Amino acid sequence: MKWLPFGILALIAIVCQTTIVQATAIRSIWPEWVFILAVHYALWGPWPDAAIAAWLLGLIVDLQSADPVGLHAFCYGAAAWVILRVRQVVFRDHPVTHLVVTLVFAFAVQLLIALYYWWRLSGAAGSEALWSSALCIAVYTALWAPLLHWPLIRIGRWTGLRTARRF
Repeated sequence: MKWLPFGILALIAIVCQTTIVQATAIRSIWPEWVFILAVHYALWGPWPDAAIAAWLLGLIVDLQSADPVGLHAFCYGAAAWVILRVRQVVFRDHPVTHLVVTLVFAFAVQLLIALYYWWRLSGAAGSEALWSSALCIAVYTALWAPLLHWPLIRIGRWTGLRTARRF
């Protein structure tokens, strides 16, 4: 894994997350393109590097949002750790895999974040919206996953990730 291309992709992802993705919002729900990049690195990167990359991407999300620092970093890192454990039993270069893996782990991350806010608000009224928005964000992110994994797989040689497909 090469860290310079990772830095460039992380910069592109966070810029797109704060600009382009906001334009694709459906009401107040938008996809997490940075999480899709974390999933890509977890699917294709070597063990410690992929987990560190996902943690750094989560930290970047924390720093640009109003959430507490470390919340996304922990969730992205934990999701990457589990993806690294299960990636040997899935077809990593198949679009359905990208969709399902992103859906499952984006939902888990969003649920953990919603659980944190529910705990912080002490179960206050209106916290039910946090649970439903977690599912909506996860589904919308998963729908974008095959579209964004395709170019990431194509530039696998540049990023230093050994993707299965050679174009």
